[in-house]
Amino acid sequence: MSKISMMFQIVSLLQTNYILNATELAEILETTPRNIKAYIEALRMSGVPIEGMTGRNGGYFLSEVYEFKPPKLSESEYNALLLAEEILTKENGFHHEKEIKTAFAKIKSAQGEIIGNSDLVFESENVFTRGNTDISDKVKRYLSIIRKAIFANKSLSITYSNPTRKQLTVRKIDPYNLIYRNSSWYVIGHCHLRGEIRMFKLARIKEIKTLDEKFHVRKDFSISSYMRNTLDLINTGKEYIVEIRFFHPASVWISEKYWLPTQKIVWLEDDSIIFKARVNGLVDITRWILAYGHLARVLKPKELVDRVKNEIEAMRDNYEKEYNEDKVRNH
Repeated sequence: MSKISMMFQIVSLLQTNYILNATELAEILETTPRNIKAYIEALRMSGVPIEGMTGRNGGYFLSEVYEFKPPKLSESEYNALLLAEEILTKENGFHHEKEIKTAFAKIKSAQGEIIGNSDLVFESENVFTRGNTDISDKVKRYLSIIRKAIFANKSLSITYSNPTRKQLTVRKIDPYNLIYRNSSWYVIGHCHLRGEIRMFKLARIKEIKTLDEKFHVRKDFSISSYMRNTLDLINTGKEYIVEIRFFHPASVWISEKYWLPTQKIVWLEDDSIIFKARVNGLVDITRWILAYGHLARVLKPKELVDRVKNEIEAMRDNYEKEYNEDKVRNH
């Protein structure tokens, strides 16, 4: 235990109003009476009103009602604490999730109500990180603005860049949750332009402004339910039952991870597997399958089979086109 931790423990023990001598404190904290005396002297020099009483029943005690007040965190420090809490999960390979959640809870309890309850913004089963971080330097500032809007139930006006259509649109959104996936931040909420729940990547937001308009989260909305069968991020609202055969060694890689709550894996004699699951939409799972190349083959549904085939054909056309252009240039 560090010196600072030991001193905190001494103050906590003395706040019980018991008179404890150096030997008793040393036994409880598994150190020596000499160290206890040194720690108490350091606490006295820091202004903690510890007094001593000699005699058979003597010891140390607090001479007055004393409340230890930890230093307050700034808003940016508190935000960083909340982000760390949601990233350090078992899904991300951190095996002490329970302990870190308890530690963070104690820190937040000591800090009091600075910003609000992180449960309103994050749900750990929907938060994980993988890959590289966003380049945009505006994301950090946007996070603070969106968090405040969520807690205050205030709508936002955003100018959003759509990379597919190559256009900017101004949208009014009611922010419900912040989600961290694939090392990128997204805000999910009601989009007034489309009249439905949408997700927006913070790195694609060009401008943002908090509106003086209150909103109420729909009673039937749950971030867990919304993201339940979403492999990555895109939820089209249409559910599919998919079956994919993964060949060795991809079968091993797939079986080692928890991808979807509805997933089922059946091993075959040749060490391949059949991966079955319910998914919302086919965009994300198409990309996921293509990442495994020839080691993955879609069995169901036919719509997904056709999607993957079309992507493979488009890739082949790109390479043939480039090959033919190089051939012409060389001649």
